[in-house]
Amino acid sequence: MKNQLNFLSTRSGFNTALRYFKLVNKFIKKFDSKVNLADSINEALENKLTDQTQIAAILNALLVDKFGYVSKSFNMKKTFSGKMQDISDELSKWNMFDIVISYFHPQLGQIVINPKNQTSIENVDKFKENELVVAFVGNFKAEYDKTVAAEAAEAIKQIFNEEKPKNLKKFYGEAKVADKQAAEEKKPAATAAAAKPAAKTAVTTPKPEAKPAPVSNAKKKLSPQYGITVANELFHNGNVEAWKRIINSYETKYPDTKILVFYDGEEIKDINTLFKWGKVKHGTNIYVSLLGPEFRDVSKLRRYLSQGASHMFEAFLKGDPSKVLALF
Repeated sequence: MKNQLNFLSTRSGFNTALRYFKLVNKFIKKFDSKVNLADSINEALENKLTDQTQIAAILNALLVDKFGYVSKSFNMKKTFSGKMQDISDELSKWNMFDIVISYFHPQLGQIVINPKNQTSIENVDKFKENELVVAFVGNFKAEYDKTVAAEAAEAIKQIFNEEKPKNLKKFYGEAKVADKQAAEEKKPAATAAAAKPAAKTAVTTPKPEAKPAPVSNAKKKLSPQYGITVANELFHNGNVEAWKRIINSYETKYPDTKILVFYDGEEIKDINTLFKWGKVKHGTNIYVSLLGPEFRDVSKLRRYLSQGASHMFEAFLKGDPSKVLALF
């Protein structure tokens, strides 16, 4: 018979398990105050009390096994094109139920969302086609009608897929007075403004090395996609090398943030594999997003990338190629 507890025989394994049990017990106590589990998990993630690998275990142990929430998993039929606030506004009316959403984001990995908390749901840029979503519906420690909860979970699936479920008022229940904490959580988060690309200008001679900014421990989020129009006749190897040096400069300055590149609706892991000579032509849009705790120097980044996608790309290829450009 296989011993399932071998990991407890080491100090590190035992301490990991002990920290996990203590954290889960804290979450259980918060249920008495009707604190949504997604809010508790995200707070613990920000304070580095847990990590993303434990999310699935916590959701299953508490919502499924202990409190008997109804769960429904589904893949997005299409990318959600509506406003995240609309989802939050609707589900906030569902006083009969507590709701937790688990979403497997293609860049952020598994994340948990309190859909009644506008700040929580707007941390996700969009729900993408084919990605996995799991909806958990219950009522903290109180009893509830599981048949109606299953209907609510199905309605959530329809809302996420931009369909129109019927008779949503059955989930509203009696009106409740939100406490101060809930009111604070409902305040909309500040969103990053999408600045218009500035006119192309020649880049000044950069210093050879860029100094990195301090690494932030804040939870990462994904920015909107910013379009960069190819102004060169072709986006060729010189443009590619210019972009690589610009991106390297940005990520060196801000090591807690990554630049993601998208073309034709797909994320490009290695720009060399797509942006070959003649592949991307004049007038084509290439999109970039920032993955990090905050979005800094966006206008400057877009200006440099626009120049790197033009006939002025050579300005970024000067100097020692092994050195990082100090652009930011």
